[in-house]
Amino acid sequence: MRWFDALIPAYTIERLFWESRTITIQEVVYLEMLYAVLVVILEVPTGVLADRFERRRLLQIGTALEWGSFVVLLMSFSFGGFAIAIVLSGMGAAFRSGAENALLYETLEQDGKKETFERTVGRLNVIGIVAAVLAAISGSLLATRFPFELNYMLSIVSLSIATACSVGLVEPRRVASDERLTWADIGAGFRFIRQHRQLFILTSLFIVTIGAFNFIDEFWQLYARDIELPIYWFGMMSTILLLIQIPGQLIVPTLLRFAPAERWLHWIGWGISIGFVMLGLFPGLNGLVVMVGMACLISAIEPLYLGALHHHVPSAIRATTESSVSMLLHGGIILLGLLFAIGAGVTLFTAFLFIGITVCVHQWIVTVMATKEDAS
Repeated sequence: MRWFDALIPAYTIERLFWESRTITIQEVVYLEMLYAVLVVILEVPTGVLADRFERRRLLQIGTALEWGSFVVLLMSFSFGGFAIAIVLSGMGAAFRSGAENALLYETLEQDGKKETFERTVGRLNVIGIVAAVLAAISGSLLATRFPFELNYMLSIVSLSIATACSVGLVEPRRVASDERLTWADIGAGFRFIRQHRQLFILTSLFIVTIGAFNFIDEFWQLYARDIELPIYWFGMMSTILLLIQIPGQLIVPTLLRFAPAERWLHWIGWGISIGFVMLGLFPGLNGLVVMVGMACLISAIEPLYLGALHHHVPSAIRATTESSVSMLLHGGIILLGLLFAIGAGVTLFTAFLFIGITVCVHQWIVTVMATKEDAS
């Protein structure tokens, strides 16, 4: 399922395809904000549903909705059509968020292997990265010879197979609950994070760092175009950005032997913030090298944070809590998106600089909080 979910050649030329359908940079940001708002609204309720009912069902629905979003994209030639596709994609992301890792953790726990969670998350991510690399290479080659629409058709086929694969998921044994949803259930994840100071700091680092790097994922193609990188190099650049993340995904268990997750997240956050500042101040081919370094750093974030989260959160609110984090993440993306849109009104490089300064300020605040926590 991970393989075909990531085998999406459309991603290599996504922004170019959108631009060919008259979608501007500002409209891309607005669509990203629409996606984030929708996810913020649906994240926690779907997380509660995952904890109350079968998590595999939500994964199946979410994968099918993502397939539907690509079908709509292929047929759309206006902002409204793209907005409908983003709504479907956002709903799909909300249904899957929290449920997937909760299903994984409790399957490992059932088999007495929960200590391998970080390693397994990393390996699953590597499967997705390898598939994405293949999609990037093939997608860029296809884009130089055929219309962009072919990449989207192939992506729809791949997501169809992923949806079919999701039918084979097996729900781990756990205590079922027939309780009705309440507002207390919806707030349980937020309360759990707030009551655990160290987890609160980790969550803040995770949200801001991942939220900022989201704009590298979304706009590196336009950055490459603005510095006049030939389109046939896009596939290679996408491949490098993906492959450089494999070591970070696999090395997390080793990293944790030398320092706790909180320290690593602090260091990575500073690296990402400095990288954004360099992208804004020194645009050019060197900026692409900086992006590669940032991708290498960011790869370890997810296994580090998810391990710290799932080893502490109770099973009854496991998916709810991760969905709460995802809701906060997308809320952060909305705020960063407003800042990015202001900067993009000047230049794309200015937008990256604004994001870098914001992350630097956040890193300083969190460092002060952590220092006070250690002193107390």
